[in-house]
Amino acid sequence: MQKRAGLLFLSKSTSRILLILEKQRWTVPTFQRKETVLADAQPLLESYSNGKIVPVELYLSEDKGFEYSTYVCLVDQEFLPTETDTVCWAKTYDLPRNLHTGLKTTLNNNLIRTKIETILELEKNDVNS
Repeated sequence: MQKRAGLLFLSKSTSRILLILEKQRWTVPTFQRKETVLADAQPLLESYSNGKIVPVELYLSEDKGFEYSTYVCLVDQEFLPTETDTVCWAKTYDLPRNLHTGLKTTLNNNLIRTKIETILELEKNDVNS
């Protein structure tokens, strides 16, 4: 089975997500899963920023040959990655048109959007407590 995962960086200060332009489509940092998600994501966290990782979706293909997990990484502030040239911070309700098909499906899913909004709300309540 092929296992992949995407790490959606979410800024607590602006409530925007980080998108990266790859081959004329906006996407998120993606990596091949081998062992645990946290261990696999470590190079991405070191490359971009440190933050809290929260799972939001697990997609399993009908033939069970492909698994894709989506995680949110909460960061305090927006940042500019040094390993890529074209980046965009966007609100989940105001996204670029040329999104990767899978990312578009994920971010247009009401349940996923609610999870992302809940993560932000819980984080704000945690800070204010």
